[in-house]
Amino acid sequence: MLDKVKNWAVKHGLLVPGSRIVAACSGGPDSLVLVHVLNRLKEECHFSLAVAHVNHMFRAEAAAEADFVAAFSASLGLECHVKDIDVPAYLADNKMSPQEAARLLRYRYLREVAAQWGGAHIATGHHRDDQVETVLINLLRGAGSSGLKGMRPRSEGIIRPLLAVSRPEIETYCARHNLTPCQDSSNFKTDYLRNRIRLKLLPTLEQDYNPAIREALLRLAELTGDEHDYICREAAKQWGTSAIAADGNVCIDSGKLAELHAAVQRELIRQAIEKKRGSLTGISFSHVEKLLTMALSGTVGAVLTLPGGLIARKTYTGFELEMAGAPHDLFRRPERLQPVEVAVPGVTPADADGRVVVLAEIFSSLPERQGRDTALFDLERLKLPLIMRSRLPGDRFRPLGLGGSKKLKEFLIDAKVPEAERDNVPVIADQDNIIWVAGYRQSEHGRISGQTQKFLKLTIKQGEF
Repeated sequence: MLDKVKNWAVKHGLLVPGSRIVAACSGGPDSLVLVHVLNRLKEECHFSLAVAHVNHMFRAEAAAEADFVAAFSASLGLECHVKDIDVPAYLADNKMSPQEAARLLRYRYLREVAAQWGGAHIATGHHRDDQVETVLINLLRGAGSSGLKGMRPRSEGIIRPLLAVSRPEIETYCARHNLTPCQDSSNFKTDYLRNRIRLKLLPTLEQDYNPAIREALLRLAELTGDEHDYICREAAKQWGTSAIAADGNVCIDSGKLAELHAAVQRELIRQAIEKKRGSLTGISFSHVEKLLTMALSGTVGAVLTLPGGLIARKTYTGFELEMAGAPHDLFRRPERLQPVEVAVPGVTPADADGRVVVLAEIFSSLPERQGRDTALFDLERLKLPLIMRSRLPGDRFRPLGLGGSKKLKEFLIDAKVPEAERDNVPVIADQDNIIWVAGYRQSEHGRISGQTQKFLKLTIKQGEF
């Protein structure tokens, strides 16, 4: 088995000479073999090895398992990091399943250890049968290629050296090397989906449908994974053109998105969500499809709320992603804005120290970029000069896409702007109406149309351009 693991690791570049690896070890057969095998390979492959264990404090025997892992590591001359994490207490304050919470907190700690050890890789004991179960779980949940690819040999700082071997091979290795792993009694409880699949569904599929079902699912994972990697690379090429991430905004251009293959469209949207939120947790196929529809045929001003406090807003050129209720850092100032005329074109300081400025630009065709901190107008439909100021009592405006007017005070409340910051939000108006609540929403007044010949683009930004 040692050669099989080594060949797999070489094929996928898992054991890089000079690298550092933190092996996650629960004390069970898989992780115990992982540590033992890596320890045998570390001199030959020239990498450094340490061990990390998390006591999730679910079971009475968990403390003894932590001591066992520490002693096993010491017997091999390996440094071992042990952490007690009160997952039950975490669950009391967070709506998650026990498995989700344990995984979240476990990997958070593993990444901390890896970071403290000079950016080490994290090695886990996932094997071929884990891969089979993962693919089948994702298939039952209706996952796309990102789920059907299962676990990759190497992803996001995690390496999986045992994906080349099966559970029976691991059990045989334990017997040959006199390893006495801990046995987690929860592995035999059928109230967990993975356990039901392992103990009931897979044996039924093998017996009644396909004796080689495991090989079929592994082949599906490999083929789908390769195709998914290709799609991800194609989507990544679109950043800077079809998609832009700047100044905390993530914007998708509808016109350019429409030119892409449907598979690349979906992946680009998923990448945009991940860039803004940091994860895709809770994001389903239907969420991605709704965003795709919004981008290609939605009404300007439409809003879609996504899991994790993410909001998508339809703009003239596509849609923009932002976090709900996030206060706008530009507007945290202690004093009200003094009224000032906006230079068109030109740069106008919004405050006395010039910490925030407004750039006005004139274009003869529709500008490429539009985000939360920009607004576009038909210059010829505005009555100059433009004035930038704080809100005034009785202010009303017509938010783009709303279909009517609204008190500015109510708009700022709905936008979750803290009361202490509302006087500091720049309001830009022409001689008749408010045209933009800067950084939040522009007005119907002065909106562009198919007949627009002169485009005025206003951008508010911190510091100098």
